[in-house]
Amino acid sequence: MSSALNETGQHPLPRRRQVQLLKALALEAGCLHLALLSGLSTLNSLLDIAGLGLAVTLLLGSGSRADAGPLIGGIPIAASLGLLVGSILLRGLIQAQVDINRERLRSGFTDRLRQQLLHQVFKASSAQLDRLGRGELLALLMADINRTALSLDQAVRMGQSLLAMAIYLTSVVLVGQAKAWPLLLALLATTAAALLQRSGSWGLGRIQSRLNAALQRTVGDGLHGLKALRAATAEAWLLKRFAKETAEGRWLLRERVRRRASFNAWRDTLVVAVAGLWMLLQSETLTAEVLTTTLVLAYRASSSLSTVVQARRLCLGNLPGYEALRQRRGQLIPRQDETSDLTINKDLLTRLTRQRWSELRWSRRDDGSRSLEALSLRAKRLVAITGPSGSGKTTLLDRICGLLLEEDSHWELSSHGEAWLLSGLAGARQMHQLIAYAPQNAVLFEASLRDNLLLGAGRPQQIIEVWLQRLGLTHLLERPGGLDAPLALAQNPFSGGEIHRMGLLRAWLRDQPLEVLDEPTAFLDATGAEQVRSVIQERAQQRLMLISSHDPELLALADQVIVVEPTLALPLAKAPGQTS
Repeated sequence: MSSALNETGQHPLPRRRQVQLLKALALEAGCLHLALLSGLSTLNSLLDIAGLGLAVTLLLGSGSRADAGPLIGGIPIAASLGLLVGSILLRGLIQAQVDINRERLRSGFTDRLRQQLLHQVFKASSAQLDRLGRGELLALLMADINRTALSLDQAVRMGQSLLAMAIYLTSVVLVGQAKAWPLLLALLATTAAALLQRSGSWGLGRIQSRLNAALQRTVGDGLHGLKALRAATAEAWLLKRFAKETAEGRWLLRERVRRRASFNAWRDTLVVAVAGLWMLLQSETLTAEVLTTTLVLAYRASSSLSTVVQARRLCLGNLPGYEALRQRRGQLIPRQDETSDLTINKDLLTRLTRQRWSELRWSRRDDGSRSLEALSLRAKRLVAITGPSGSGKTTLLDRICGLLLEEDSHWELSSHGEAWLLSGLAGARQMHQLIAYAPQNAVLFEASLRDNLLLGAGRPQQIIEVWLQRLGLTHLLERPGGLDAPLALAQNPFSGGEIHRMGLLRAWLRDQPLEVLDEPTAFLDATGAEQVRSVIQERAQQRLMLISSHDPELLALADQVIVVEPTLALPLAKAPGQTS
């Protein structure tokens, strides 16, 4: 663990940077969240101080005689004790509500951060997403955002504990008066030493962020590629990788416990030594009640100090989670020139999803608006792209669909004699709503079959069943639970052909004016391929249709075939019916 040890404290984050991160976190949480969180923490501290104050009043009011009657505002000792017990019970009830509300605040904050991050991921450009790793994103969503909320919570707790400690130390002076000054100065010195001590929490926190991402990568790879691991008998490789990361996690936990235990032992020894020495020196000049009360207050001050230090370490140890969140979100910041992208209004966008287009022209332009590549699609014409594997057919389809290099893409839609222009990342987001795209490698989700096919859209069950029958997938309805049973995908229980046909059906059920299909007859036997070709030929007469394929029978049905050569750009727009 030498590399980990070097990372924990050799180059600590400057305190100014820590303060900047905490300030940004506070601003992100909002004034209302901070006010509520601070109010709950203050209430908790006041309850604790009030209960101790009542006990101290009883102690000081007892006098030196056993028959003295301690009074609180004239209340006899029995009633005073009853008031003390009642206040303790009330404090417990209020404390429970405080804890519940603090957890509600923390959960609400983490949910908000998760939704914001997912929203940014979904709206980011392909170039921005290429810079992010799956493990890092999962670590942010599952662990680091929780750590962010905990860091803010502990920062507030540290402030409230400092206030409580100040009240206790002031009480020490008020009760012990001039005799308590040596004890007060000693406790203040202990406080300063504890707060200035370098704990390495920030370095450990950074290790935790890196470890969270590594574990998410390993677990994600293991579950996503379980079949490949078994086929290659590579389970030992992944288990060794996982064991190495979990060993680092155990070291991290032990290191934190060791440092916390070392501090607690050092603090307790120092506080007890200071208090004991003070008690020996002052025992003959103070009454037993004042001496005892002063020691109780001093002990509570030291407990508050412990809370301050622990909260500070937890705050700094979890703050790297927020730093990681800010870094990832910084990579997803929208382009500054997005306002120059061409879009259409929402009502028109909705109308265009329901009507048939006469033409779509896509082009890629450079900064000087010169057209570098272009492709035109027209109604009732099946356009096919073919070429050797690796020549860039899928890349081209992704770009036409606004999934790759969106920034320099332009789309011109024509329908009923009108034309509209879309461009850039904002235009690509609107094109996503107008295109039904079936990638070559369809993705299934651990949701119901209905949700996998519709993805939240509404379609009658009868239509789904008719489509399943047409594609030879009616046996899927015989699964326990039918369309509404969740798909368990750890073992991937479906064949490649089944998954591919479900991906095609997902696109066809969207029923958009433009359909783009990548290798639609791949992974299919002769019967399945013929079923798909029949559907494509039929739907090409109703909408714009673009496919990529190596299937000679499907290419023979196309009205226009474009051949993409490796390393060569797509030629400029061809005349309808032209084959290259």
